[in-house]
Amino acid sequence: MTSHTSVLDLAIVLCVAAVISVVMRLLKQSSVVGYLLAGLVVGPYIPIPLFAEPRRVESLAEFGVLLVMFAIGLEFRVRKFVQVIPTSGLTAVLQMSFLFWCGLSVGLFLDWSTTEAVFLGAAVCISSTMVVSKLFDQRKVAPPVRKFVFGVLVIQDLAAVVLIAVVTGIASGQGLAAEQLAATLGRLTLVLVGLVVGGMLFIPRLVRLSVRLASPEILVVVVTGLCFGIAVLAEGLGYSVALGAFVAGVLVAESGEEKAVEPLVRPLRDVFAAIFFVSIGMTVDPVAAAAVLPQSLLLVGIVILAQFASVSLAGVVSGNGLSRSLAAGLSLGQIGEFSFIIGGIGISAGIVRSEFRSMLVTAAIVTAFTTPLLFARAERLGRWVGSRLPARASHLLGVYERWFEAWRRGSGSEAARSPIRRAVRVILVDSVLLVGIAMAAVITRNEAWTLVAEVFPGANDIAIWALAGAWALLAAPVVVSLLRNTDSLAGLVSRSVVTSVEAEVRPATPLLQGTYRVLVWLGVLLTVGGPVSAILRPVVGVAPAVVILAGPIVAVALSLLRGRGDIETGFRSQAERVANLLAKQVGSASQGGGATPRPIPGFDLVFGVAISPESHVVGKTLIELNLRALTGATVVAIRRSNHNVLLPTGREALQAGDVLGIAGTEEAIRKANELITSG
Repeated sequence: MTSHTSVLDLAIVLCVAAVISVVMRLLKQSSVVGYLLAGLVVGPYIPIPLFAEPRRVESLAEFGVLLVMFAIGLEFRVRKFVQVIPTSGLTAVLQMSFLFWCGLSVGLFLDWSTTEAVFLGAAVCISSTMVVSKLFDQRKVAPPVRKFVFGVLVIQDLAAVVLIAVVTGIASGQGLAAEQLAATLGRLTLVLVGLVVGGMLFIPRLVRLSVRLASPEILVVVVTGLCFGIAVLAEGLGYSVALGAFVAGVLVAESGEEKAVEPLVRPLRDVFAAIFFVSIGMTVDPVAAAAVLPQSLLLVGIVILAQFASVSLAGVVSGNGLSRSLAAGLSLGQIGEFSFIIGGIGISAGIVRSEFRSMLVTAAIVTAFTTPLLFARAERLGRWVGSRLPARASHLLGVYERWFEAWRRGSGSEAARSPIRRAVRVILVDSVLLVGIAMAAVITRNEAWTLVAEVFPGANDIAIWALAGAWALLAAPVVVSLLRNTDSLAGLVSRSVVTSVEAEVRPATPLLQGTYRVLVWLGVLLTVGGPVSAILRPVVGVAPAVVILAGPIVAVALSLLRGRGDIETGFRSQAERVANLLAKQVGSASQGGGATPRPIPGFDLVFGVAISPESHVVGKTLIELNLRALTGATVVAIRRSNHNVLLPTGREALQAGDVLGIAGTEEAIRKANELITSG
């Protein structure tokens, strides 16, 4: 009878999930939403004659957790992780720090305990790889956007594994005290190193042997057995089975046969992942969820808006371009599988309140609904923002983006690249040290306060300042080193960005270097300030944490406003020089051909395109053409037939006889030329 009941439960869960997920797919929504709604239908709280036993479904759902984590580990390679850091590293760090900060603040605002607030911050700082993957499978996504977004997700996945291990330690009763947390992190490091080093001795060889047998049946049994076996081993060592499954995936991937394994595991993962999400939906009481609906909607707003703001800003600062960064910000605005795993650990241990899960499920359903709706408007938003961005700012960002693209491709001399790499390495060391000091200040605050209070009995104010001064004194050498090296990096990058290969444009470059220095400063300060602010938030309160996080942004805005006149002068000087080059190209450009490409700072080519009287662009503005969004090229100067030189604002109506100075990569210029000359 028990067997029959288990089969019946599985049949009800899968059939209801299948029907609702098909409906969701027809509505162009994520199947994850369908699974969560199916859980509400078959759960114990809605009086529908389709009921599955929650405990049995929860047992089956644990398989889903293991297989999802195994699949994530299967896609994780150390080489791949290193490759995505230049593109997505800053964005992932700032996004996770800012979302953790926001989640923590929401928890404290709701009068939750610090531990509960930490769990909430950890739950909302990781996006859903499953939702984003299914979204990108259903839509045509530009390769640069796909690469950028999945780079962020790879870094998030690794951070999530660490978070799961840490919250598991907290849930086991070790708490947030200094000794316990330090012991948890130290033990976690030893366990991970032991599992990986020990597993590398035989698991990759075993997988390669299984592949050589040319039997898919044997291969899927071997890798699934490894997944469950290492998960049980991790549980025996005091960590979650999810951590063990992830490590198993990483070890199987190191065999180099992940492309053979992944198609075999995917159907199994999809089935049990569906059961996992259904089981989450079954735990939600709609009445209880309605009672915390305002808090849930607050969480939804935080997830969508904070994700969008942090990813868009960090993406632009790290040279990913405006349109790409906006699209990434809209695609990552949801929570999912890791949020439920982290929340489930806290709920099972009884250290977070029961409505925690209701809030997460409501937020997950709403954000899974909104993600495809918002992402569908990413291109339109990019065009809208681009059309309203001043031409000088658009040009500046274009130069900055091109330089980063060239840097990532390995362009440039080794003599120029080596000092930049060296400065980045030193800054990374300083950043890790500063974050470590911040963590030490937080986790030892109770013990340190006890010691200082004994020295200054009855003088709390003096004790507080003495403790703060001691930590500031300890951090001062690291901060000084960080600032000095950041200034050095800013100088190196700004000179590299605006270095000209032609003497005639070189006089304009000093006016622009300051702007790029500011952008580099912003990137470094946000990368360091984000984690430090998130770590110190429970101790120092809202105001100091906001200053740490928002201070760099305000400083950069003021610096750019103060230097706006010099930037304008620099661009106008550069536009005049480009126009002088265009004057020599008018003859050949007017015949529809291109003159000899002319390099300018940060761009591969500058190209003159003459507008004939018959051209379809006559009378249109650059905003109406939307040239940059459609082609990636930027109009940096316009030379009129009366020899006037225009620095484009985007609102000038183009005239017959105009010669446009278009800058960008060779591919971007080709597309722009086609758009202008042939429509």
